[in-house]
Amino acid sequence: MRRPALAVLLSASIALVGLGAAPTPAVAVLAGPDAGVLATTALAPGLSLSNTTATGPNRVNILTADLAEPTLTPKYLNPGTVGATATLSSQANRVGAVAAVNGDFFDIGVTGAPRGIGLDNGTLLNGPASGWNNVAALYANGAGSRGGLAQIFLDAKVTLPGGTQLPATNLNSPNIAANGIGVYNSLWGDEPRSQVLDGATRSREIEITAGRVSKVSATAGGKVAAGTVAVLGMNAGADALAGVAVGDAVTVNYTPRGGDGAAQVAIGGNLVLLRDGVVTTESHPRNPRTAVGFSADGLKMWMVVVDGRTTNSVGMTYVELANYLKSIGADDAINLDGGGSSTMVARMPGDTSVSVRNTPSDGSQRLVPNGIGFVSTAQAWSATVDNTTAGRFTASANWGTSSYSSQRYGTDYRFADPVSASDVAWYRVNIPATASYEVSVWYPADPGYNDSTPYIVATTTGNQTVRVNQRTNGGRWVSLGVFPLAAGDGDRVGVSRWTSGTGYIIADAVRVTRVPTSGTLSRPR
Repeated sequence: MRRPALAVLLSASIALVGLGAAPTPAVAVLAGPDAGVLATTALAPGLSLSNTTATGPNRVNILTADLAEPTLTPKYLNPGTVGATATLSSQANRVGAVAAVNGDFFDIGVTGAPRGIGLDNGTLLNGPASGWNNVAALYANGAGSRGGLAQIFLDAKVTLPGGTQLPATNLNSPNIAANGIGVYNSLWGDEPRSQVLDGATRSREIEITAGRVSKVSATAGGKVAAGTVAVLGMNAGADALAGVAVGDAVTVNYTPRGGDGAAQVAIGGNLVLLRDGVVTTESHPRNPRTAVGFSADGLKMWMVVVDGRTTNSVGMTYVELANYLKSIGADDAINLDGGGSSTMVARMPGDTSVSVRNTPSDGSQRLVPNGIGFVSTAQAWSATVDNTTAGRFTASANWGTSSYSSQRYGTDYRFADPVSASDVAWYRVNIPATASYEVSVWYPADPGYNDSTPYIVATTTGNQTVRVNQRTNGGRWVSLGVFPLAAGDGDRVGVSRWTSGTGYIIADAVRVTRVPTSGTLSRPR
């Protein structure tokens, strides 16, 4: 497999001037025809978010997970029931996920249920419809996880009085197979099951409670009560249930079959993009894309979202997406639902909920049935200091105050002319322990602001200076890098006026976040 070389440097808008040992940068460049500047942010131990560009042009967001990290747990997301849709951000916040991408193709505009499998914490929520058996699967692996592609099928049977066994074709599915039998439980939700009977000329539904038939009907119901299972047959499947009566003893059993052992989490997709490093030849037009890839040893996982349908990001074909995933290190990869569904969310350092990190082509988040992401049991320490934080910001009278830009962090920000003297505005942060910390800065951007603003970070090995172009990337957190900081309360980050750049120097807000020692900021190979 191709493993592109990694050249570490800062982007054109952030230049580093070393004073002592250089910090670990949070921006890198991947060598290769499809790679652009890679800006990486640590989200949790073993989990990082990168955003970059690729040939197209395309904007790409990448979640990279070290599956061996014991505090990182894969998580299947949904709104709480199978036949329902919700924004990915609400699904992630519902379970406290740190980051996630959208998942399976689904019955859009009708039941909302996914076509493929839903498996969370080893529990089968919904079975794959026929032909929707390709999945991204994750397994327990010591204290961590491992992942890979698999084909998983539904093994389900309905045992009638007298011992006759009928195969069930579906579990909480949006459509029952022709002449098939579907099983529905309380996880299905409120959607009327009449919507799953496409092409049916006749149907029959039995409800089973405590091992006995409690209801028989020629029409499909809706919500299934807890402790009850509904068995719905269409056409020949309905005929097979014709002799069942209220009070009969009937049992229903189902389990997933396939995969490399007992999968803990699995989500369906439509196409294998990469298998053992071999790229698909399937042709499909450029579109927004979501995909999941795994390393050859199954210990690293990438979740990739490519924006599309704009002049800034046109999207990728299946072949382009497969080649891109291979270029960042994936050996196996699967395509998930794309188009307007393609969404990535992440809880950024210091935030309490996730936010959308890509630009969905619908203009906002589409309501989707599921997603796949990670929860973390690690609690990263983080502190944010604004220029208005009491006792935490100091600046001379040479620094003015403005609320001109709506990109400001709080109520206002500070500004000053560049001079040939330091005159540093300092942010005071109480560091809990000597360790590595990511330092990020927030400022409003404007063509009249400085194109080479010197930020000073007081590290354990001396002051480090990072120069930032404050004419771009305003109104968001911009990472200066990862630095070793000493424990204790003191001036940790400063903004200097000493620069040859032109335009106002801006001092707004800084954020310091402890970086775990497990290699959170590892970059794709």
